[in-house]
Amino acid sequence: MGKRSGFLIALAALVVLAATVAGSSLGSAKKPQAASGTVVLSGWGANPEELKLLKAVLRGFEKTFPKIKVDYQPITGDYVPTMLAKFSARKPPDVFYVDSNVFLDWVTQGLLEPLDSYAKKSNFSSKPFYSSLLNGFKYKGKIYGYPKDWSPLAMWVNTSLASKVGVVPSKIKTWKDLTAAANKLKPVMASGAKAICLSPSWDRALAFVYQNKGSFLNASKTKSAINSAAAKAAIDYYVGLIKSGLADIPAKLGVDWCGAALGKEKAAIVFEGNWLFPTMAETYPDVKYSVQQMIMNKQHGNLAFTVSYSMAKDAGNKDAAWQLIRYLVGKSGMKTWTSKGLALPSRKDVKPVAGRQPFLADAANAHPWQFAPKFSQVIDTANNDLSAVIEGKESTADMLKKIESTANSTLGQ
Repeated sequence: MGKRSGFLIALAALVVLAATVAGSSLGSAKKPQAASGTVVLSGWGANPEELKLLKAVLRGFEKTFPKIKVDYQPITGDYVPTMLAKFSARKPPDVFYVDSNVFLDWVTQGLLEPLDSYAKKSNFSSKPFYSSLLNGFKYKGKIYGYPKDWSPLAMWVNTSLASKVGVVPSKIKTWKDLTAAANKLKPVMASGAKAICLSPSWDRALAFVYQNKGSFLNASKTKSAINSAAAKAAIDYYVGLIKSGLADIPAKLGVDWCGAALGKEKAAIVFEGNWLFPTMAETYPDVKYSVQQMIMNKQHGNLAFTVSYSMAKDAGNKDAAWQLIRYLVGKSGMKTWTSKGLALPSRKDVKPVAGRQPFLADAANAHPWQFAPKFSQVIDTANNDLSAVIEGKESTADMLKKIESTANSTLGQ
C-alpha cells in the first residue's frame, strides 16, 4: 500500500500535541464527570521524539482529570493482529486507534463500544466533524469512534524541474493536463527517473476510478461495482502512464514509496497525503515543491484516510475512557495537536495550518478508505492483480472481473 505506513506513523504523532489544552478542549459546557481510576491507551508505536511528546499530553490529561491515570501501552509490532489477540483474550486497551479500513470488521464482531450515550450525557456534539469522516465510524446509526484527524491525497510537484520546461503546477488540473505536463518533464528527468511516480496499489489507483465516475462498491455496499467501463478506463489510464514511459512504480525508481521518489528527484509528480510534509522537511529540505488539489477527469474524486479514537466493548474503565476520547477530539485539543501540520483536523471548526487548502478542497470529494467487513483480503488480492496488470501479466478486464468475483463472494459471506 505504498507508504501508507508512513501516514499511520505520522498520525500517531498527532495525539501527543494535545497536552497543553485544558478543560475547554472537551467540547462540552458541562463539567467533567467524576471518572477515576486507570485508563489504558494504545496505538501504533511512536519514535522517541513522539513518545516524549505523548508523555507530555498524558500529563496534561491527568492534570485536567487528576483522578484518572493513563497507562499508555504502544503496540510496536503488527497493530491489527496484536489488537485482535487482545480482543480474543478479552483484555483490550480501553481506548485505541481504529483505522477506517478495519472498522467494519471490528464493529461487526462486537469489539467496539457505542459512544452515543456517553456523548449525550456530556453534551458532546458530533456536528463539528466532517460528516464523511464521522460516517466512517458509524454502524447502524450509532457512533463507535471519532476521527482524530485525516488526509486525502494531493498532487505534489517538484517546482525546480517544472520550471525548466514551463510546467505550471497550478494548471495541472485534469488527466489531460497531467499527461501533457509529464511529456514536457520527460526530457529533463535524470537517468532512472520518471516524470510521475505511481503506487501499484488501490489506495492510489482508486482515486482515479472515482475521478472517472466509477466506484468499488454500489451505493448500498452490497455488491461490487468495480467491473465497469468507468473503472476500466481509469485503470487503463493509470497503467498507461507507466507503459508509455511517463511514470513508474517506486521499486523501479529505486525507492520504497513515491514520497521518497519526490524527495530524491526520481519523480517530479507524485500523489500523496498530508503525511509527506514531515518527510520533505526533515529528509529532503532542499527540494522545492508545490502542492495542488488532486487532479480530476469527469469529476473530482479522492480518498480519505482517517483513524478514530474508539473504546473497547470490554473496556475496564469506560467512564475514564470516554473522558480521554472526549479530551483528545475536542475543539481546543484538536486545534493544538494539528497545529504542527502533521495531519488535518477532522473538525470543521478547527483551522489547519497554512498551506493545506489543496487538501481541504477535496473534503467533499473524498471517499473513506473503507468498504465492507472482511474486505482487507479483497484489497490484498486486488493489489496483487494490479501489480500483474502493470507488469503486463494480466489484462485490466480480467483483473476487474476477478476482483468483482472475489468482492461479491466476500460480501455474500
